[in-house]
Amino acid sequence: MAKKKNQKKAESYAKKSAVETLRFQTHWGLKQLGQQDGNLFHELVDAEVNFIAELDLAQDLLAIKSLVDGVKQSFAVVPTAEKGDFTKSPTAVALGIAHINEINNIGIPLSWSEMIAQKILTIYYPEEYRNQIVDWAKTNGYNISTYLGRPIVKFSKLYIIIDRTRA
Repeated sequence: MAKKKNQKKAESYAKKSAVETLRFQTHWGLKQLGQQDGNLFHELVDAEVNFIAELDLAQDLLAIKSLVDGVKQSFAVVPTAEKGDFTKSPTAVALGIAHINEINNIGIPLSWSEMIAQKILTIYYPEEYRNQIVDWAKTNGYNISTYLGRPIVKFSKLYIIIDRTRA
């Protein structure tokens, strides 16, 4: 009984820690994008992070950020700007999961409930890097599969298709 209680306590702590890490990293990302503390984007990100925490997606988003950061470090390439399912999320933009040309034109934020219902989301990379990125993800321990012939990275609640953009 005590072991089960300790396990639940550890899981609860891990979730809280993931939410706080997500909140810190999004605020840091906004500062890197030139957004000052306390402006509208910081408020939007806080509201979105709260909603993400309620849906228990914080750990998945941090894992997706880790994947995108690893790809950026290894290949010096970022997701294609203005493409993909994460482009309407201020949190995803701040984390670097999605890229847009002008943050002030982000538009109406997406609904994370709809994204969970969709379950399979897409991140686009330039065509010449896509296969290398998939190979890198495999060798770095990401759970890779295919869906309709396209590579997919499996996280606990979300599945990410790594798709290619043609020039």
